Amino acid sequence: MRYQNIAAPAAAAAAGFLAGAAFMYIFDPESGKRRREIVRDKAAAKAKEAVESAKSTARDLGNRAQGVAAEARSTVSRNLPGTTGGDGGGEPRLPNQPF
Repeated sequence: MRYQNIAAPAAAAAAGFLAGAAFMYIFDPESGKRRREIVRDKAAAKAKEAVESAKSTARDLGNRAQGVAAEARSTVSRNLPGTTGGDGGGEPRLPNQPF
């Protein structure tokens, strides 16, 4: 006797049952409207939270980029011939002189 694979039909039946139960839960004539409003409010809150998080991340990345640019400018100005090297001494450095 051959055994047939019943996992696929059983999974499809379970998925159909769950989808039907969810549909009935959301579109219930007595409490469905309230449930839909709760889902809508939670989704709106999560969307607002995501927007605020994206703004915060963008602000943080902008600040980090400004810091990297300032560091780069500082490094370049210290290593240019004829600059003070950032030590405030006011004496020009020769290109081969260390700090």
